[in-house]
Amino acid sequence: MARTTKQIDARERARKARLRVDTEREQRDRNIEDAAADYFAAADNYAEVTRKLEVIEGRMRTAVKSLLDLGESQARIAALLEIDTKEVRRLRAGFDGKTKTADQSKQADSQTPVPQDTDLPTEVHGESAARLLAGSGHGG
Repeated sequence: MARTTKQIDARERARKARLRVDTEREQRDRNIEDAAADYFAAADNYAEVTRKLEVIEGRMRTAVKSLLDLGESQARIAALLEIDTKEVRRLRAGFDGKTKTADQSKQADSQTPVPQDTDLPTEVHGESAARLLAGSGHGG
Protein backbone atom coordinates (compact mmCIF):
# COMPACT_ATOMS: atom_id res chain seq x y z
CA MET A 1 0.00 0.00 0.00
CA ALA A 2 2.81 2.37 0.82
CA ARG A 3 4.11 1.96 -2.65
CA THR A 4 0.75 2.82 -4.18
CA THR A 5 0.46 5.94 -2.04
CA LYS A 6 3.94 7.04 -3.17
CA GLN A 7 3.03 6.39 -6.80
CA ILE A 8 -0.18 8.37 -6.42
CA ASP A 9 1.72 11.20 -4.71
CA ALA A 10 4.39 11.21 -7.45
CA ARG A 11 1.76 11.19 -10.17
CA GLU A 12 -0.06 14.10 -8.49
CA ARG A 13 3.17 16.12 -8.24
CA ALA A 14 3.91 15.39 -11.90
CA ARG A 15 0.41 16.52 -12.92
CA LYS A 16 0.78 19.77 -10.96
CA ALA A 17 4.19 20.41 -12.49
CA ARG A 18 2.82 19.80 -15.98
CA LEU A 19 -0.09 22.17 -15.34
CA ARG A 20 2.29 24.84 -14.07
CA VAL A 21 4.55 24.44 -17.11
CA ASP A 22 1.55 24.40 -19.46
CA THR A 23 0.22 27.59 -17.87
CA GLU A 24 3.61 29.26 -18.32
CA ARG A 25 3.74 28.05 -21.93
CA GLU A 26 0.23 29.36 -22.63
CA GLN A 27 1.19 32.76 -21.18
CA ARG A 28 4.34 32.81 -23.30
CA ASP A 29 2.31 31.91 -26.40
CA ARG A 30 -0.12 34.79 -25.64
CA ASN A 31 2.83 37.16 -25.22
CA ILE A 32 4.28 35.99 -28.55
CA GLU A 33 0.93 36.53 -30.28
CA ASP A 34 0.57 39.99 -28.70
CA ALA A 35 4.05 41.00 -29.88
CA ALA A 36 3.37 39.71 -33.39
CA ALA A 37 0.02 41.53 -33.52
CA ASP A 38 1.72 44.76 -32.38
CA TYR A 39 4.26 44.35 -35.18
CA PHE A 40 1.61 43.74 -37.84
CA ALA A 41 -0.40 46.78 -36.69
CA ALA A 42 2.74 48.93 -36.77
CA ALA A 43 3.76 47.57 -40.20
CA ASP A 44 0.31 48.39 -41.59
CA ASN A 45 0.54 51.89 -40.11
CA TYR A 46 4.08 52.28 -41.48
CA ALA A 47 2.95 51.35 -44.99
CA GLU A 48 0.08 53.85 -44.80
CA VAL A 49 2.32 56.66 -43.52
CA THR A 50 4.96 55.88 -46.14
CA ARG A 51 2.32 56.07 -48.86
CA LYS A 52 1.14 59.44 -47.51
CA LEU A 53 4.72 60.71 -47.30
CA GLU A 54 5.32 59.72 -50.92
CA VAL A 55 2.30 61.78 -51.96
CA ILE A 56 3.45 64.72 -49.86
CA GLU A 57 6.98 64.41 -51.25
CA GLY A 58 5.54 64.42 -54.78
CA ARG A 59 3.63 67.61 -54.01
CA MET A 60 6.80 69.19 -52.63
CA ARG A 61 8.75 68.22 -55.76
CA THR A 62 6.01 69.58 -58.01
CA ALA A 63 6.00 72.89 -56.14
CA VAL A 64 9.79 73.21 -56.44
CA LYS A 65 9.59 72.30 -60.13
CA SER A 66 6.89 74.94 -60.65
CA LEU A 67 9.07 77.57 -58.99
CA LEU A 68 12.03 76.57 -61.14
CA ASP A 69 9.83 76.70 -64.26
CA LEU A 70 8.84 80.24 -63.20
CA GLY A 71 12.52 81.17 -63.33
CA GLU A 72 13.25 81.25 -59.62
CA SER A 73 16.81 80.39 -58.59
CA GLN A 74 17.55 77.56 -56.18
CA ALA A 75 18.79 80.07 -53.60
CA ARG A 76 15.60 82.12 -53.88
CA ILE A 77 13.43 78.98 -53.67
CA ALA A 78 15.33 77.89 -50.57
CA ALA A 79 14.75 81.28 -48.96
CA LEU A 80 11.11 81.35 -50.02
CA LEU A 81 10.37 77.85 -48.72
CA GLU A 82 12.63 78.18 -45.67
CA ILE A 83 14.69 75.11 -46.59
CA ASP A 84 18.34 74.53 -47.45
CA THR A 85 19.50 74.78 -51.05
CA LYS A 86 20.62 71.17 -50.59
CA GLU A 87 16.96 70.23 -50.06
CA VAL A 88 15.95 72.22 -53.16
CA ARG A 89 18.55 70.31 -55.20
CA ARG A 90 17.36 66.98 -53.75
CA LEU A 91 13.73 67.74 -54.57
CA ARG A 92 14.68 69.01 -58.03
CA ALA A 93 16.80 65.92 -58.75
CA GLY A 94 13.91 63.67 -57.76
CA PHE A 95 11.65 65.18 -60.38
CA ASP A 96 12.49 62.64 -63.07
CA GLY A 97 9.07 61.88 -64.52
CA LYS A 98 8.56 58.95 -62.15
CA THR A 99 7.68 61.29 -59.32
CA LYS A 100 4.02 62.10 -58.89
CA THR A 101 2.88 65.18 -60.78
CA ALA A 102 0.45 67.66 -59.27
CA ASP A 103 -2.46 65.90 -61.00
CA GLN A 104 -1.29 62.50 -59.74
CA SER A 105 -0.86 63.93 -56.25
CA LYS A 106 -4.39 65.34 -56.31
CA GLN A 107 -5.73 61.99 -57.51
CA ALA A 108 -3.78 60.14 -54.80
CA ASP A 109 -5.01 62.65 -52.23
CA SER A 110 -8.58 61.81 -53.13
CA GLN A 111 -7.83 58.11 -52.63
CA THR A 112 -5.67 58.50 -49.51
CA PRO A 113 -6.61 61.70 -47.75
CA VAL A 114 -3.81 63.51 -45.94
CA PRO A 115 -5.30 65.70 -43.23
CA GLN A 116 -4.26 69.35 -43.43
CA ASP A 117 -3.44 69.36 -39.72
CA THR A 118 -1.20 66.31 -40.03
CA ASP A 119 1.49 65.86 -37.41
CA LEU A 120 3.80 64.32 -39.99
CA PRO A 121 6.89 66.46 -40.43
CA THR A 122 8.06 67.12 -43.96
CA GLU A 123 11.55 67.90 -42.76
CA VAL A 124 13.49 66.73 -39.72
CA HIS A 125 16.82 68.38 -38.95
CA GLY A 126 17.29 69.39 -42.57
CA GLU A 127 16.35 65.95 -43.93
CA SER A 128 13.08 65.16 -45.61
CA ALA A 129 10.94 62.80 -43.54
CA ALA A 130 10.40 60.54 -46.57
CA ARG A 131 14.14 60.30 -47.11
CA LEU A 132 14.69 59.48 -43.45
CA LEU A 133 12.09 56.73 -43.62
CA ALA A 134 13.51 55.38 -46.87
CA GLY A 135 16.97 55.14 -45.33
CA SER A 136 15.81 53.55 -42.09
CA GLY A 137 15.80 50.01 -43.47
CA HIS A 138 12.14 49.36 -42.63
CA GLY A 139 10.04 47.48 -45.13
CA GLY A 140 6.73 48.88 -46.19
